Amino acid sequence: MPSAARRYPRKHQRPAPGTRGLSRAVLALLLALAAAGGATQPPRQPLDEIRAAAEAFVLERLPGDRSDTTATAGRLDPRLRLARCDQPLEAFAAAGNRLRGNTSVGVACPGAWRLYVPVKVETLRTVLALRRPLRRGETITAEDLDTVRMDTARLTRDYYTEPAAVVGHTLKRSAAGGTVLTSALVEEPPVIRRGQRVSLVSSASGIAVRAPGEALADARAGQRVRVRNLSSGKIVEGMALRSGGVKVQ
Repeated sequence: MPSAARRYPRKHQRPAPGTRGLSRAVLALLLALAAAGGATQPPRQPLDEIRAAAEAFVLERLPGDRSDTTATAGRLDPRLRLARCDQPLEAFAAAGNRLRGNTSVGVACPGAWRLYVPVKVETLRTVLALRRPLRRGETITAEDLDTVRMDTARLTRDYYTEPAAVVGHTLKRSAAGGTVLTSALVEEPPVIRRGQRVSLVSSASGIAVRAPGEALADARAGQRVRVRNLSSGKIVEGMALRSGGVKVQ
C-alpha cells in the first residue's frame, strides 16, 4: 500500500530586501495622483441653482396677482454632473406647455448643456363649496355654502368666490357636502321669462338698432331664444343677454 504523501509546511516568504519600502512609495504616488486628479476636475453646476431658475421663470410669467401662487421644481437626479455655467442660466417654456398645474421648464447653459425641469404650479384660493348635500333642482341658500382653500388649477370649470353669484340658483345634479361649486354644477336662473317684453338689439356697421319684442320661452344668459318682433310681427331668434335683452343678427 503506497505510503501517504508527506505534507510539508509552507514557508512564509518574506519580501525581498528593499521591496517593502518600494511598495509604500508606489502607494503614496498613487494616492498623490488621485488627489491631483480630483483637484483638477472642473467645477459642477449646483442643481439647486437650476431648480431656482425654473421656479423664477414660471413666477415671472404668471399674469395678475401671484401672491397665492407657488412654483415648486421637482427633484433632479443627484448623479447629474453638469459643468459650471460661466454665464447666467437661461430658462424657457417647453413647446406647448402651459405654466400651470404640472408643467416642464427648460434650463440651459448657452452653448454647453440644457435639460428640462418638472415644475408644479399651485394657485391656492378660497372658493365656495356646499356645506351639506343638495338634490338636483334644489335652490342654493347662503346657509348651504361653505368655503375651502384649494389649488384652482385642478378645477376644469369656472368656480365661484362670492355667495351672491350662486345664492338663488339651482343645481344641475345632486351633489354631496364639500363639493366645490363650478359652472358645470350651478344652474343659473333665466334672465328672460316666457311672455316677457324684451328689447331686440341688432348692430351693423357700428350702429345699434332696437325694437320691442315678446319672448316665446324662458332663456338663460347665452342661450338662444325665439322672440316675436312687436313692430313687424315676425318671429326672430337671438341670444339672451344678462341685461334681459336679446341680441339678433
